[in-house]
Amino acid sequence: MDNINDFQQQYKNQQNIPIDFNKITGLLKGAGFVFAAVLLIVIIFSSFTFTVNETEQVVITQFDSIVKIIVDDINDPAIQAMKDDPRYASVKVQQGKGLFFKIPFIQSVKHYSNKLITYDTYAEEVTTKDKKTIFIDNFAQYKVNNPATFMVNIGTREAAHQRIDEVIYSKMREEIGRIDAHVLIADKDYMFSMLKNVEDFVNGQLQAYGVKIIDIKIKRTEFPDETKPSIYQQMRSEREAVASKYRADGQKAARTIRAEANNKATVTEAQAYEQAQKLMGEGDASALKIYADAYNADPEFYGFWKTLQTYKDVIDEDTTIIISPDSVFAKYIYGE
Repeated sequence: MDNINDFQQQYKNQQNIPIDFNKITGLLKGAGFVFAAVLLIVIIFSSFTFTVNETEQVVITQFDSIVKIIVDDINDPAIQAMKDDPRYASVKVQQGKGLFFKIPFIQSVKHYSNKLITYDTYAEEVTTKDKKTIFIDNFAQYKVNNPATFMVNIGTREAAHQRIDEVIYSKMREEIGRIDAHVLIADKDYMFSMLKNVEDFVNGQLQAYGVKIIDIKIKRTEFPDETKPSIYQQMRSEREAVASKYRADGQKAARTIRAEANNKATVTEAQAYEQAQKLMGEGDASALKIYADAYNADPEFYGFWKTLQTYKDVIDEDTTIIISPDSVFAKYIYGE
């Protein structure tokens, strides 16, 4: 019970502690001054500096005039071309990323992406050389390679897309108008070369806009229903003609190979026959020499051996010969 009374007395004493509002107000004012000072420092610092990250290029303007650009590659041909343009003679070009300084309230900074941008065009109708109507749907990938000329001559991504679309389809219609419909579908090598020509042409047209096309591809080609049968028949005829040419070339090659093989076999046989005759002649000559040497060494024995060889070649079990006893051939038969 005493503990409870003591606790209540302490609580009443705490309720009577005086609060110094002036001190609290002073602390709050001090904290406010610190916060304001920090905020002012941040504002001043940010007004004097700006940051360029790895995916950006920057244009610094002063009273709406370009005074400096910060780019990825100072040696890029699009950047070097600025030196010959009097409009950009006073523009300073710098390469790099990170923190940079500017004059506050006078200079403004505009950031432009240096990443690859994909522009998916709308399907357009084109006419081929053989008067076939085709809808083509393509896309282009590009990047801003000169932020200064991009800002001056185009300004926005939407305007860039519109200009790219106009130039691409203008050249596409020209190129496709030179070929038949089946080439557009079946000849991939020709189409690759054609798209490269379109890319080079478009880059030439867009060079003054600070834009560079990296790639152009056709996503889809679509034919009106009424033209499909004739196009497919033309493609079939084209493939059959190519197949016939391949077969003819193969048969011609086969005949050439067989003729060459026969000629080679004839030459080989002739050479072998010549070699055989040569060896036989050399063998006969060697045999004659051996016979001659044997005869000269012992003519009587040679005559005896030669006669026995003749008996062997002429006489067998079924042979009947009639000769005179005084014949030289019968000399060894009768033992004389």
